[in-house]
Amino acid sequence: MVIGHSISNADGVIQVIDAPVATMLQRDRDQLIGMSYMSITHPDDLAVNLTKVAALQSNGQSAKIRKRYIGGTGNVILMEVQVSRLAGCDGGYLVGTLSTIDDTDDLEMAPYRMWRRAREFLDVMRARDSILGADLFADHAWTILLLTYVAEAEGRIASTATIAEHLALSPTTIARWLRVLQSKALFEPVLPDIDALQLTQSGMKKVEQLLEQRLALPVA
Repeated sequence: MVIGHSISNADGVIQVIDAPVATMLQRDRDQLIGMSYMSITHPDDLAVNLTKVAALQSNGQSAKIRKRYIGGTGNVILMEVQVSRLAGCDGGYLVGTLSTIDDTDDLEMAPYRMWRRAREFLDVMRARDSILGADLFADHAWTILLLTYVAEAEGRIASTATIAEHLALSPTTIARWLRVLQSKALFEPVLPDIDALQLTQSGMKKVEQLLEQRLALPVA
């Protein structure tokens, strides 16, 4: 289950981190900001972690890293991190999506089913707009949520540009919708000069609640 996000500079020093992630790591968010992720990674996992991060290309494919952290009370915490490198000044940024790991097969399949359902929603909406005309429908907010959810699930970075292209709307209009979604605590504020969109923990949970409701319906 996705619990939140972190943003570090190119050297791995944490700049921004979601409160649920800090809680999972048994620390306050203020404690973690300014700390290197290397200092809280289990020593036995550090070499593999550094190798995978070093191989990341700016604005390229993400890497999935299953690793152990050292919690604030000394506990070993197993988590999965989907990390991408974004271009920017001073070497850019490392953006991580952190998830808990459950050994139960049924639970491990649940994220896949929700991702597949989200893709199915988007496919149906594309076909609907193509056949009936996009001007008949105005579910832009839901589409933005789904596009961002799918991007995160696939280890990609959603951006204003990619969403504007999908919806055939101007970046100005997309920015207006994002402000509305941010006011509802569904999206994280967009950092200056970084076109990278992220759902909040609350936004992620609400999208998944809707997808789960759809999954619970009987299949004809």
